[in-house]
Amino acid sequence: MLHDKSSSIAILIENHEEVLRYKIQSSTSSDPDIVYGILITLKYVNKGVEDIKDENPEVKVVESIINRAMETEQKYFLMSCISADSVTSHLIILSEDKNLVLRESEILCSLISSLTNNLVMCKKEKPENAMAVMKRCFHGQSHHNPLSWLFTTFSKRIRVNEKRNMQLPHPLSFEWGYPNVDASKYDYLLSVFKEGGIKLGVIQSTRIIAKLRQEHIQKHVLIVGATGSGKSTTASIIAREVSREGAAVFIADWHGEYRELLKGLHNVTYTNPVEGIVPEFLNMKSIIEHEPLAFIEILESTLELTPPQAHILEEAMKELLHKKMINLYEIDALIDIIQNTPLTARWIAESREALVRKLKVLSTDYLKVKWGDVRELHVRNGEIMIFDVSSIPNTRVKRVFVSIAIKTAALKAQHSEVARPLVIIVDEAHNVFTKDNPVSNLIAEVRKWGIGFIIVTQSPSSLAPVILKNTNTKIVHTLKSTIDVKTMLGLLVLKREYKKVISSLKPGEALIIIPELAEPVLVKIGII
Repeated sequence: MLHDKSSSIAILIENHEEVLRYKIQSSTSSDPDIVYGILITLKYVNKGVEDIKDENPEVKVVESIINRAMETEQKYFLMSCISADSVTSHLIILSEDKNLVLRESEILCSLISSLTNNLVMCKKEKPENAMAVMKRCFHGQSHHNPLSWLFTTFSKRIRVNEKRNMQLPHPLSFEWGYPNVDASKYDYLLSVFKEGGIKLGVIQSTRIIAKLRQEHIQKHVLIVGATGSGKSTTASIIAREVSREGAAVFIADWHGEYRELLKGLHNVTYTNPVEGIVPEFLNMKSIIEHEPLAFIEILESTLELTPPQAHILEEAMKELLHKKMINLYEIDALIDIIQNTPLTARWIAESREALVRKLKVLSTDYLKVKWGDVRELHVRNGEIMIFDVSSIPNTRVKRVFVSIAIKTAALKAQHSEVARPLVIIVDEAHNVFTKDNPVSNLIAEVRKWGIGFIIVTQSPSSLAPVILKNTNTKIVHTLKSTIDVKTMLGLLVLKREYKKVISSLKPGEALIIIPELAEPVLVKIGII
């Protein structure tokens, strides 16, 4: 109710199809005036503060409203709701003509999106939502007169702008605007995630728990995200959950994070070759005896051997198997054979010396590991084994050990010599699953042997294409690299607007994509 000395005015606001209907009753008139309106919320979409300042979309928003008002002689209301913890901006379009209101909202939103290069979202609120927005604006503690504050700020900045050519700010809220789950999608999501025991977290704006089934794991999972986005935490939660389902879990821990992430669990075993404990999969004897060519290919890829060096290594392997020198540490034995091979040509001498230099990073002297005294642990159902390679200083050695472990696990699974189902989590997987590493091709084969891969990486663009194609479930944390975002968009055939979504996710948030869903869901990852 508004009062002045001579009269009072009552305004009744009600829903009317797609718009609000305002009935304005004056004490001096018997018939109310009818006005229709639409409330629009303005938000920044998927951008950081630095990017927004560079593009100055707030100026373009105000300019587009002013230009449209001058062109049509239509009046618009720009409303800012300012409180201690939030600032929101809204545009209100009023007219006695309902169709004009609808048409103007479409035109103006199109102008704002176009002029700001889709940086500002122009969301038309449904009538029932508009009522709630207005109630929030005028409820609680806020500035006494937001419009007065806005105009004062603008007048000050205009005076400064004349001297310094500075831009005019407008307080748009910094929200990236991932759509809430409405009622029409709720039942569908509930039916998709009603089964499965591998709990990942809660879907945004719902109480639905996002869960994977064992089938999803067996068809392989790709977890991507920049450093600090929460991808290792997500992988550790999956490890917890699948072990509770009875699977054996083997984690190739590149940076030594998982011991802390899985702290407090009683089903975790820890292996580290530098500390004298190795997993059963780090068994060079087994792979040399059963798959000598695979062993050569792994070394050729991870140590970047030239064809002559690979040839010398292959000949040394034949002699190693012939002399049955497997009681020695295999790499030490190979180095000894190569160094004592008679020279037949100068190129052999040069290649041999280069090969020995590359192999020495795997030798006992370099690693300071007493291979004859190491204790070998077995992977068991319902348990999690961490294979920590973080204390190994050489990246190539880490690559060799993790690759051999993966290949040996596949060999054992193929011959039913290991606990199954087996889930292999490979952290910093871009260091291992490269296009020239033969273990990359295992992802297309191991499912039939009861192995499921969890591929964890901050650089999906560096992975072998076969890895990207054969991971049916994707968990996408925030990515900052343009090429990595582009890789995921192309891989998932997502709408273009998801480019901004992926780069704006907060730590612990992730888009979950499973075959049963047409579009990703936003999940707050966490232990349930």
